[in-house]
Amino acid sequence: MKLRRIFALFLVLTAGGAFAADGKAIYDANCASCHQPDGAGAVGLAPPLLGTLGKRITMPAGRQYVPGVLISGLAGKLVSKGITYTGIMPSWQQFSDEELAGVVNYVLTTYNAAELQPGHQPYVAAEFAQMREKKPSGKELKAWRAESE
Repeated sequence: MKLRRIFALFLVLTAGGAFAADGKAIYDANCASCHQPDGAGAVGLAPPLLGTLGKRITMPAGRQYVPGVLISGLAGKLVSKGITYTGIMPSWQQFSDEELAGVVNYVLTTYNAAELQPGHQPYVAAEFAQMREKKPSGKELKAWRAESE
């Protein structure tokens, strides 16, 4: 079982290699100030990304939730790892679909690798393009979050 996860991670990293370098640069420049360089988040400011997304994205609602938040942003209360956060996640729609896929794939393989399921498929630009067309509301995002917990 552990060997399969390591192999799956290897496939993700090698298949998404171009994404990883770009994703790290985008994360470091735009996300780390709130979510922290180690993805652990900041209590009262930004929820952790570390160990919170791998299982969520195995569900269709979770697979939509992650790009939806980056495209639409999110405001209000949410609970992560038992801590309530009240704040605003800005929209990052100014980034290209490729850049958004890159940063999400970086976060998944760097901070959520242990949770990724065998056969995990990295995000692709088309998923962000579809979400950009839909531009989900905060209500939809919160429903997807609840459904994927």
